[in-house]
Amino acid sequence: MKNFIFGVFVLLFFHGHLYAQDIKGKVLDENGLPLPGVNILSSTSSSVSDFDGNFSINAKVDEPITFTFLGYVTLTINAAENMSVTMKMSSTDLTEVVVVGYGTQKRTDLTSAISTIKSDQITKQPAFNALQSLQGKAAGVNIIANDAPGATPTIIIRGLGTAESGRSPMYVVDGVITGSIANLNPNDIESFDVMKDAASAAIYGSNAANGVVFITTKKGKLGKISIKINSFYGAKSILNPVKMANSSQFVTYFNESRAAIGNPDRLALNQPYDTDWYDALAGTSFSQGNDVSLSGGSESVTYYFSFNNYEEDGLLEGHKVARNVLRSNNIYKAFDGKLKITQNVSAAFTKSTPKPYSSFTEAYKQAPIIPVYYPNGRYGMSYWNKTTGLPDYIIGAGQQGGRLNSIGNPVANVNFQNEKNKMMELQGLLQADYTVTDWLTATTRFGATKSYSKTRIYNDIRGRYLAADPLKTLADFLNDQNGAPTSTVFANNSLSYKDVESFRYNWDTYLTASKSFGKHNFNATAGVTKERRNDIYESFIEGYGVPEQENYWNLDMASLRYTKVVTQFFQTPTNVLSYFGRLQYNFDEKYYVSGTIRRDGNSNFKKNADYWGTFPSVSVGWVLTNESFLSEVNNLDFLKLRAGYGEVGNANVPFNATSIITNPGSANTNYVFGPNQDLVFGGAVGSPATNLTWEVTKEINAGVDFELLDRRLSGSVDYYNRINTNAILNVKPILNSPASQNYYDHGGEVRNKGYEIALNWKDNITEDFSYSIGVNYAHNKNTLENVKPAYDGMTGGSLGDGQITKRLQEGQPIYSWWLLEADGVWQTQAEIDANPHFGVPQPGQLRYKDQNGDGVIDDRDKKFFGSYIPKFSYGINVNLAYKNFDLSVDGFGAGGNKVYNGLKGTRVDAGENIAAETFNNRWTGPGTSNTNPGANRDALSSSYYLEDGDYFRINNITLGYTFKDMFNISRLRIYGTAQNPFLFTKYSGFTPELNNSGAPNETAGIELAAYPNIKTFIFGINLEF
Repeated sequence: MKNFIFGVFVLLFFHGHLYAQDIKGKVLDENGLPLPGVNILSSTSSSVSDFDGNFSINAKVDEPITFTFLGYVTLTINAAENMSVTMKMSSTDLTEVVVVGYGTQKRTDLTSAISTIKSDQITKQPAFNALQSLQGKAAGVNIIANDAPGATPTIIIRGLGTAESGRSPMYVVDGVITGSIANLNPNDIESFDVMKDAASAAIYGSNAANGVVFITTKKGKLGKISIKINSFYGAKSILNPVKMANSSQFVTYFNESRAAIGNPDRLALNQPYDTDWYDALAGTSFSQGNDVSLSGGSESVTYYFSFNNYEEDGLLEGHKVARNVLRSNNIYKAFDGKLKITQNVSAAFTKSTPKPYSSFTEAYKQAPIIPVYYPNGRYGMSYWNKTTGLPDYIIGAGQQGGRLNSIGNPVANVNFQNEKNKMMELQGLLQADYTVTDWLTATTRFGATKSYSKTRIYNDIRGRYLAADPLKTLADFLNDQNGAPTSTVFANNSLSYKDVESFRYNWDTYLTASKSFGKHNFNATAGVTKERRNDIYESFIEGYGVPEQENYWNLDMASLRYTKVVTQFFQTPTNVLSYFGRLQYNFDEKYYVSGTIRRDGNSNFKKNADYWGTFPSVSVGWVLTNESFLSEVNNLDFLKLRAGYGEVGNANVPFNATSIITNPGSANTNYVFGPNQDLVFGGAVGSPATNLTWEVTKEINAGVDFELLDRRLSGSVDYYNRINTNAILNVKPILNSPASQNYYDHGGEVRNKGYEIALNWKDNITEDFSYSIGVNYAHNKNTLENVKPAYDGMTGGSLGDGQITKRLQEGQPIYSWWLLEADGVWQTQAEIDANPHFGVPQPGQLRYKDQNGDGVIDDRDKKFFGSYIPKFSYGINVNLAYKNFDLSVDGFGAGGNKVYNGLKGTRVDAGENIAAETFNNRWTGPGTSNTNPGANRDALSSSYYLEDGDYFRINNITLGYTFKDMFNISRLRIYGTAQNPFLFTKYSGFTPELNNSGAPNETAGIELAAYPNIKTFIFGINLEF
C-alpha cells in the first residue's frame, strides 16, 4: 500500500511539471525587432513582454496562448519551449486610437468624420513640410502644392467655406494650438488626425470652421534604446516647363502684329540672340536631409530625442533654405503610475536667402531676341534699334530706337535681390495627468509657441541704376548723386532690418471620467481653456549709403547724410476664454451617442454687444454587426452607421480699418450701406459694420464604416451639408455714388455639400508577398446663398490691366468666372461690319457672343463659366512588399473646375514673348483658324483664356530594399524615390493647382505668376540599431 501511495504521489508530481511549466520566448515585430508590452494570456495566468520582447508564462505545452498588442493582429498559438513569436500590424484601422480633442477614442467608437494618416505614410517620401505627404491620403482633404523651397502647402477641407476670412484649418500639435506646422520635422510625427465635420470639431469652437488637424508626435516606448538614422540626397528640375517661342517665331509674330495695326516697325529676320530664359534662369538644384532619433524607456520614464537637418536649393541661383530642428519628448510617471508628467520641447532654426519668384514671370514674357548679357558684360535689356531691327541700345545718327517691352532682365532681377532671413521657433508643452480614481482623471496642460524672425535686405541702388539703362555710366550716377545729395533715389545702396517677435499660448484644464455600469458605458470631459495669440511686435529700420564691408550687413555704418526710416508696430493680442464639455455614451458597444458644447469669449469682438458664442454638437452611431441578426452574416466583419450635427466658428475674420465718407454734394443723397441696409441722408463719416463677429458654420454629416472579407476590405462613405450662415463679404458701401471704398460685412451664406468615399484593400498573396491599395474620392458643390440684395453682383478677379474675371452672384460658387464668351475669330472686315462687336475689332481678333441680342457687345453680354473651385478630388495609394523589397506609388488629382491663363490673357504688348503653342495655332488669314486669334489680339477678358483645371499627379514612386540583422544593425533600408515625376493635365500654363493662388475675390484660380512644378529624384538610407 505504501508503494502504491508513493507511486501515485510521484505520478501526480511529474504530471504537474509536465503540463504546468514556465513557457519562455520572445515577441518580435514584422521587422524582427523586439516588441515590449505585449499582453500574453494562458488559461491560468498572464504576462507582459519586457524591454527586449522576452516573456515567461505558466502554461501547459500545446495549450493555446493569446498575444495581444494595440495596433497588431491578435495572435493565438500553442505553447512550446523557447517560443519565437512574430506579430503583424493589424490590417484594420478599427483597433487604433483616434484623437478627438481633449481626449482619445477607439475608432470603433467614433460617431463623427475623422481621417487618420499614420507615420509610415508620412515618412516614405522626404519632405520639408509634412503636409506635402498628405496629398491624396484622405478623402475631402485637398492639399494644394507649392514647390518653392520652404513653402507651406495649403490645405482645404470639404470645400471653400468663406470668401474673406481665414481659410486654413486649426493646427494642434500634442494639444498645443499653433498657427503653422512649417517647422515641424515630418520624421517626428506619429499621426495626423483630421477632424472634417463639425460634430468632431465643435469641441474647438470658434477656431474650427475650416476643420482641425491634430498632430501627434512620437514618444518613447518601453524597452531598450532604439536609434534610428535617416539620410537622403535629391536632385530637382522643372516638371513640364512651358515651351516658349524661339527667336525666329517671336520675330514672325511681332512683325505680324505690327503689320495688322499699320505700324512700320519690323524686327530683322536674322537675330544674333536666341535666349531660352528658363534655361538661363534655372537649372538642376539639390536637396538633402539627415535625421537622427533616440528613444526608449522604463516603467517610470520614457524618452524620445531627435535632430533633423534639411537643406534645399531653389531653382533660382542663390535661393537656399536650411533648417535644423531639435525635439525632446519625455514622459515621467510617479505614485505607482497615478501621476504622469508629459514634457515636449522643440526648437527650429531656419535660414533662407529668398529670390524673386517674379523672375519666372519675366522669363515667360521677355523676348528671346534679348541677350542675358551684352558682349561688354552689361545685362541685356529690352532696347532695340528700329532702323536695323536688332536688339541694340546704341542708336546711330539718323537711326531710331526704343523699348521692345517693359520687362526687365530676369537674371538681373535674381542677382540684385540680396536678402537673408533667420527664424527661430520654440514650442513647448508641459502636461500633468493625475488618476484620482480608477474612473476619474484630472489634466492640466500649458502649451506655448515663441518665434523670432530677422530679415536683412541689401539693395544695390547704383547697380540697378546702371543695369536699367546700358547707356548710363558711373559718371552719370555720380552726377545725379551730387545734384541731389540727400535723395535716397541716388544713394549707393540701402540696407533694411525687419525683426518680428510673436507669442501664443493655450492653457487647458479639464476632468475626464470613464465609468461602466453593466452594459452602459459613459465617458465625460469638462474643462476650461485660456488662449492668447497674435501677440506680435515688429520693428523696421532702413539706412542708406552703407560702405563696402563683408556682406554689407552692418546698419550702424549707414551714411548720416540720409534720414533713417524707423517704424515700430505692436499688435494687440487676442484673448480667448472657453468652457467646454463632452458626454459620450454607448450601450453594449452597439448604440452610441456623443454630445459636445463649447462657449467661447473672444476679445476681438468686444465692440459687439455680446462677444460670447456657443458651439454645440451631437452625433449618434449604431454598430449593426454587434446585433444578433447580423453577427453571423458571412464576409461582413464590421458595419456601423453614424450621423451628426455640429456648429463651429471662424474667428479669423477681417476688420474694417478705414472710414466711409459719403459726399452730400452728390446728386444722389440717399445711400444704401451697412450691415442693416440703413438709408443715410447726406454726408457721413464712420466705420461701417462694427458688429462683425465670427462666421458660424452649421453642418450635418451621415456616414457608414465597414469591413468585409475577413477585414481585407475596409472603407467609409460620408455625406455632408455645411453652411456658413453669416459669411463676410468685401463690398462697396455706396451704390451709384462717388464714395467707393470697400468694407466688410456679413452679407450672405456659403454652402458646401458633397460626399466622400474611402476604400482600402490589404491582402497577402503568399507569405512573402503582400500588397495594399487605397483609393478615395470626394465630390463637393459650393454655392453662395441668401446674399443681401445690395451686395449681389459684386465683381472681382482683376487682372491688373482694368479687366475683371469674376462676379459674386447668389446661386453660383463663390466668385465664379464671369466673362465674355469667345465665339470664334473675325475672318474679314465684311464679317465684322455685319455683326455686333466690341470697339473697333480687326480680322484675326476674337469675336464675342451677343448674349442679350441688343446688337452691342458690353458687360451685359458676360455670362458665368463655372468656378475655379474643384468639384472633385481623388487619391490612389499602392503598396507592394515582396520578401525584402518594397514598392509604393501614390497619386492624386482634382477637377471639374476652370482656371484662367492670365499669363497668356494679359499679354497684349507685341514686344512680349508667347508660348510656342500660341504661335503654332494662331490665325494668319481668312480660313486659317476660327478658334485662336492672330498676333493682333485684343485685351478683353473672355472664355478663350479659360481652361480645364483637371489634373492627375503621380507624386511618389519609391522602391526600397531592406537588410535585417547585418553588421549589428537591426534594420538597413536603401531606397530610391521619384517625387512628382508625372503630371497629366490639358492646362497650357505652369500649373493647374491655382485654387488658392490668391483670395477668392482676387487672383484665386488665375495664373499671373507661379513657381513651376518640380520633379525630384532621391536616394536615401534608413538605419535602425
